[in-house]
Amino acid sequence: MNTIETHVLELIGENTDSPDVFTDDATGMAPVRDSINDAIEEIAIYTGLKKETYYVSLRQHRTFYRFVFERGYLLWITDVWLRTQRRRLEQTSLIKLIHFNPRWLFNTGSPHSYFPIGFNYFGVFPRPSSDTDLLEITCVMVPERYTLDTDRIELRKNWEWAAAHYAVGEFYAGRGDAKNAIFHHNKYFDRLGINIQYPAASERQWQLESSKTPWPKSTG
Repeated sequence: MNTIETHVLELIGENTDSPDVFTDDATGMAPVRDSINDAIEEIAIYTGLKKETYYVSLRQHRTFYRFVFERGYLLWITDVWLRTQRRRLEQTSLIKLIHFNPRWLFNTGSPHSYFPIGFNYFGVFPRPSSDTDLLEITCVMVPERYTLDTDRIELRKNWEWAAAHYAVGEFYAGRGDAKNAIFHHNKYFDRLGINIQYPAASERQWQLESSKTPWPKSTG
């Protein structure tokens, strides 16, 4: 049982030394670990906590390339640097390229733009005229989901309690306890420093009301 899992059991009132419901094994801790993994993925989306540098050797007349990540998957690209020429590529899109030139796939030269395609592919424009260029790509990643308490968890220390509150909120939501679920999800956002709060009760929304005489309706 890792630190975040211990926090979760403490918050729901379980005995961390000999838990009754969530036993300290792969089967017993599976629901807790699923919720913690969901929390880590959401935190990665909110904060961009995990970044990796990816190197791609460009090939002559090849426009499209594929990412192959060993751990995690791509969220978005933050920067693309052409190492051999020491300049940055600008982001574009397929729609812009089609409007620029319907025959853009036939343009060759030194690339000056890139465009992402889904989560695993990207392209460059114009297509390289040689094999000498190297791209250095900075990517924001979602960490790989962990399955055992000995697996590495890629999460900052000060966000461990945020992940724990997220998991506890899901635990109470699954039991139909909306009050405690809202409380812990608010704690989750508070620990992240994000100003998103779910109201604990129905709130009044005050609005201005006009007492002007309405315009007469047309009778024609």
